[in-house]
Amino acid sequence: MKKYRGYWYQKYRDLKLAEKMIIIYVLMLGICFLISITALQVSFNIYDGKLYEKSLQELDFFTQEVNRSLDQVEAVSYNMTMDLKIQEQLSKMKTLKHFTADYSYEVYQLRMLFNNELTNSNMISNMLYTDGDTTQFVVGIATGTIPGELYDSVMNQFHEAKGAYVIQQPTKDYPYLLTGRDIRKHIDASLEYLGSLLITCDVSGMIEKNIDDLEAESSALCVYSDEGVIYENQENMMERLPRLEGDSGFQIIKERGQRYFVCHLKSSKTGWTYVNVFPYSEIYGQNQNLRYLMFGGFLLLFLVSALILKKLAHMIVKPLEHLTESMQIVETGDFDRAREFLGTSTQKDEIGLMAQEFRVTLDKIDNLIHENYEKQILLKDTKYKMLQAQINPHFLYNTLNSINWMIRARKNDEAAEMTVALGTILRSALNKQQYVTLEEELDSLKKYMTIQEYRYRKRVVFSVECEASGRYLIPHMTLQPLVENSIYHGVEKMLTPCAISVVIKEDEERIVISVSDNGPGMTKEELEAVRSFTAEPKGHGIGIKNIYERLRMAFEQEADFHINSACGKGTAVTIRIPKTEVMKNDD
Repeated sequence: MKKYRGYWYQKYRDLKLAEKMIIIYVLMLGICFLISITALQVSFNIYDGKLYEKSLQELDFFTQEVNRSLDQVEAVSYNMTMDLKIQEQLSKMKTLKHFTADYSYEVYQLRMLFNNELTNSNMISNMLYTDGDTTQFVVGIATGTIPGELYDSVMNQFHEAKGAYVIQQPTKDYPYLLTGRDIRKHIDASLEYLGSLLITCDVSGMIEKNIDDLEAESSALCVYSDEGVIYENQENMMERLPRLEGDSGFQIIKERGQRYFVCHLKSSKTGWTYVNVFPYSEIYGQNQNLRYLMFGGFLLLFLVSALILKKLAHMIVKPLEHLTESMQIVETGDFDRAREFLGTSTQKDEIGLMAQEFRVTLDKIDNLIHENYEKQILLKDTKYKMLQAQINPHFLYNTLNSINWMIRARKNDEAAEMTVALGTILRSALNKQQYVTLEEELDSLKKYMTIQEYRYRKRVVFSVECEASGRYLIPHMTLQPLVENSIYHGVEKMLTPCAISVVIKEDEERIVISVSDNGPGMTKEELEAVRSFTAEPKGHGIGIKNIYERLRMAFEQEADFHINSACGKGTAVTIRIPKTEVMKNDD
């Protein structure tokens, strides 16, 4: 992922300035556009949610109105069964024989009482009274014969409830609501069975009486229970309803290419589910059109702003493009054509001043190239050769001194071997090439180590580890002075053997050279002075600084030279140089 981001970042950096400005402007506008659209969408969603809740509240209000009507029916049932006159009339009828004149008269009186109650309630279609034996009468509007099985089932529920209120949901065979209860004698608290009151209600009439409370004009209403459809004002509406989850909610469905809003609510009192369906556009259509209009307006504003910013960016960047093309011409060395391309514009803004300064710079560079180029090359070459010559006498002096000591000690064979090694090193040192292969440099270093092993014997232990290819080039006489400094600051100041290690490795782009020892090391102050090359030279005072300057002249900023040391932990010098296989010129 990081590599992927780096790729796009590099692609952006390579774009022209005008394209960068356009991208930034478009991104900023796009962010503002997205924030605005998101805020607008959230606002609309909140508004839609309020409308949805309002539709659900409206359906809930309608449901409560229907429930209130049902409560009135229950209240009528309760009042009739508890009414003192009805209780006395029924108790009186219990004492009379059936089919007598007196009994028939009392039945008539009971019918009148029922009729009075029915007149006061517009929710009830009819009332049926039965004593459970031979007496039965109906007052009110005829609603058809109740199926025998349904009638028996309702009566059994009445008897099991023992005077409690019972509701029988409408069924497919009898689409009316049946309610009622047994009438128990309360005037003497005996709870003697006096008969049953069966009330028939037209639920469709109740619903249609309150359906105008629903705001949508084209709404379709369906009421159903677990036993089937109770009411629907469109044919086969129940079959077209989507799957409804939960006791309440809303959703949007599509049917025949048109969107419909569906909200449903289940009554906790009756267990009926009320479903209201109406075209989405009837209530929310204007809101949706306003949403599309505002989205389109934002998009149009975004495109117009982007086009204006594109034109503005090109106007600003065009002079810079001329300046850039002039600089590219300078790279070819044609300064005169670059001056002509810049023209003689007297523009006084920042870009105009930059062009004028660049024109002056061209004149100065032209003079420097023609007057000072050869002189600078000569000085650089001279300085390089002087530094190289400064290193060679230092090593030669130390080696001849060691050979002299061996001859005095009558170690002629060892002195002869050192002399041969010295000859090889001198032949390499007198090589006029500034760069040698890593293989040649290591060969010269090993000869140098051979001489120092004879000189210091067991006081020093050398190790060389090379994991890099020997074909890479390195400045001549780079490794030997580093090892020589380790000997001077390590071996000559230690009573125990000093281990000096040379490790050469390579990575994808560089050669890494490390020369380390386990000598006494340096304090923080001494290390800082060595790193800044402000320390007073010890011994012959040559080596580290010379190598650093040679590396900087050879590789400029691509060379890395680092010294690390601590008291009692030795010193390590690490060099990183680029891989080079092509021989460089002596400049």
